[in-house]
Amino acid sequence: MYPGDGKVLIYGNMPEKLKQELSARRKLPAYVFFSPTCDVLQPIPQVLKVTYELLKVLLEYGIGINLLTKGRIPAKFLQLFSQYKKMVHVQIGITTLDRDIQKRMEPYAATPQERIQNIERLCAIGILPEIKLDPLIPGATDTESNLTALFRILQGFDVNSTGTNYLFLRPQIKKNLYKALGNTPLLPKIMEHYQNSKSMNLLAEQSRVLALDLEYRKQSYEKISRWAKDFGIYAYVCGCKNPDITEEPLCGINWGQHFEKILGQKHLFEEGG
Repeated sequence: MYPGDGKVLIYGNMPEKLKQELSARRKLPAYVFFSPTCDVLQPIPQVLKVTYELLKVLLEYGIGINLLTKGRIPAKFLQLFSQYKKMVHVQIGITTLDRDIQKRMEPYAATPQERIQNIERLCAIGILPEIKLDPLIPGATDTESNLTALFRILQGFDVNSTGTNYLFLRPQIKKNLYKALGNTPLLPKIMEHYQNSKSMNLLAEQSRVLALDLEYRKQSYEKISRWAKDFGIYAYVCGCKNPDITEEPLCGINWGQHFEKILGQKHLFEEGG
């Protein structure tokens, strides 16, 4: 449900409902994926309170969690994650170190520096986050100078892979772009790349979007892959958002395998006990 810009709906009794649901189940899920459609770490006290309680309930029940955020991870969450680090998979969305560009594109999200601090603090407690270059903006954040600067920082944290996706245009996204960029020279530069855009159905959301030209995306992903390789990083293309390029939904495979490995280790331990 989309209540409109500037509005967030919070179901305050979700933690209690979740406990009731889990208590009644004979078989618990191996892990729960928090949808990235709405960032669960928005800097709103009520949102953070409910999110923390939900995460705590799941982890206490032995259920792994996966979340993607472009927000700042509070110390309280990091302390919780440190107690269950093998059951936590965090994806950090970051596409640039340029604060000016980031502020225009994502005015309410954490700064690039805060996201780097997220990575640093997660690594310090033994959690290597997955990095998502998503969404890349053609002509703005997909340049060699922009991405190699980012890869150089990520290399320092031993990050070895990144998911890569381009911005897709929907009417609301296009409206937000015009609102954010106004009369800046960046707007026509970006929109020029979408002149030959194509309508495509996303596997991840079962919705129609306007995607960049197929050849542009293919060539750009290949270039980004080469740049990343120079820093020991594997830049993969997500099949969920690029079904015309790859059939492999690698973003899901990556975090799915993370929990399957842990679950397998748990079974081995139980059998040997």
